[in-house]
Amino acid sequence: MSAVVLMFPNPTAGDDAEPLCSAYNPDWWFDEASFDRAVEICQRCPVRARCLNQALEAGETVGVWGGLTPSQRAALPDAVIVPMRPSRRGPPNRRANT
Repeated sequence: MSAVVLMFPNPTAGDDAEPLCSAYNPDWWFDEASFDRAVEICQRCPVRARCLNQALEAGETVGVWGGLTPSQRAALPDAVIVPMRPSRRGPPNRRANT
């Protein structure tokens, strides 16, 4: 079996960062009819990558975790989530061939 490393966007978040979901109705993350709302909130969450990684490690099969629904997580290969740090550099310079 092979594993995949997923580069996952992650705003800079310290260990003390609070998940955005803590300010909303927790039922939204477990009621399929509310998954779209939960996923939208997760997209802005500073601890999204950590949340998804913990859910994958724990084998969570219910609810939205890290912005992914149960079916989306089930479709992932064995994976490790690696939060991407914001780039301090701009896009790479491209030299014109002259």
